[in-house]
Amino acid sequence: MIELLSDKEIKEFTEVLKILSNPARLKLLSLLSKGEHTVSELCEGTDLKQSLVSQQLKNLRLNNIVDRRKEAPRVYYKLKEERIIKFMNCIKKCGK
Repeated sequence: MIELLSDKEIKEFTEVLKILSNPARLKLLSLLSKGEHTVSELCEGTDLKQSLVSQQLKNLRLNNIVDRRKEAPRVYYKLKEERIIKFMNCIKKCGK
């Protein structure tokens, strides 16, 4: 039996589940769990179009899931929220 979730935990889990429920974002997060990547690398590694990758990265940034750093002329993205990796690993294990 699990402990009852607090209202704060319910809100946090709901937001994480919303983010993970999008296949494009899930692909990007999976690749970013291995380290920092540019948009070009993310497009190549996920077979997603640049416009979709940029749109999803913006969404992830606004939700404090990824961070970016500029090193002209490139922008590098990385996971900001390490809990996402743990959450993804947990879901993967539960699905087996």
